[in-house]
Amino acid sequence: MPVKVHWGSPGHWAIRLVWLAATIAVVVYIPTRTQPGTINDMTTALELAAVAMALNLVMGYGGLISLGHSAYFGLGAYTMAVLVDHYGWTQGWTLYIAAVFGFVVGCLTSLPALRLKGVYLALTSIALAVLFPQLVKWQKLEWLTDGARGIDDLQYDEIPVWPILGELDGRRGRAVWMYWLAVIVAVLSYLVCRGIVKSRVGRSLVAIRDNETAAAVMGVNRARTQTIVYGLSAAMTAVAGALFGIGLNGVNPDLRYFTLIGSITFVVIMVIGGGATLWGPIVGAFLYVLVESRTRKWGADSSGVVGALFGWLNSSPATLILAVVFIVLMFVAPFGIVGLLKRLAAKVIVIVPNPAGTRSNVPPVEEGLDPSIDEPFLSASPEETP
Repeated sequence: MPVKVHWGSPGHWAIRLVWLAATIAVVVYIPTRTQPGTINDMTTALELAAVAMALNLVMGYGGLISLGHSAYFGLGAYTMAVLVDHYGWTQGWTLYIAAVFGFVVGCLTSLPALRLKGVYLALTSIALAVLFPQLVKWQKLEWLTDGARGIDDLQYDEIPVWPILGELDGRRGRAVWMYWLAVIVAVLSYLVCRGIVKSRVGRSLVAIRDNETAAAVMGVNRARTQTIVYGLSAAMTAVAGALFGIGLNGVNPDLRYFTLIGSITFVVIMVIGGGATLWGPIVGAFLYVLVESRTRKWGADSSGVVGALFGWLNSSPATLILAVVFIVLMFVAPFGIVGLLKRLAAKVIVIVPNPAGTRSNVPPVEEGLDPSIDEPFLSASPEETP
């Protein structure tokens, strides 16, 4: 029999504190004990996690099929590049402008979502992802975007000095600085997503996803709710894109994260980790980057078992391996890695909500969601709830 821990009890808070301490330990370990290459990979994972969390709001909690988030990602990156290259802005300030542009464009492009559903909405969002790279290559916009050549050489002349971190120099110093920027963006993205999910807007979004007619009868404004959430999702994605461009010291329209492949990648990350969960996109992003980075050099030059399996490939087998991992996970963990870990953890310990009417029980009851929303791997099944 699993151990039952009541919501809000000392045991429950102890679990949350242990989980928080473990997370902080991992976050601090990466820039202090690993090599610059690993730090750069983890920075990319955090940026992708921020995008996947934003997409999760729209697809996981909202039920809207969006395959156009690569356009918002590219919009943020190009906003940063244009402001720095043409107008002399400092990179850090462009993140705020990218968020504003992303929100406005997201709200405007969400209008089709108010009338379209299912495959029709998916096709519309695909058109947005396909259009963006061609738009920045357009000859009439070359004065702004530099066309197919892109904008490069945007590196900081001097890395700012931050408290605690001190002065950072060289390749490692820049990698550490970009890593902590990515940590800040990822944490803010998580807090925004968590705040939305636990708010009236989040409950309205879930109600629309589950039963649109019933939500309308209860007074939920579908158009306003979906427009606000879609705009916030686009803004978060644009900020991550701007940070990605800062890390690359420039932008190019042919970068894979700015194309339809990027949109598909974001969806895969969200699904692998677990849709409609707060921690799923984060877990999915780190798994994706770890598999992709560790298998990137496998191929013709490898020996032994690896060479026998992938030596016939003329390119990196990372995409093939990721596809196999994705297919296997769909059979083993149809609700993502977080969903699988929750089922396994429930055999050992479960978080049980308190009786209805108590103050500590209000958040999970109002949300209609998993009462262990802050504990990614713990859950209480309905039949175990008192």
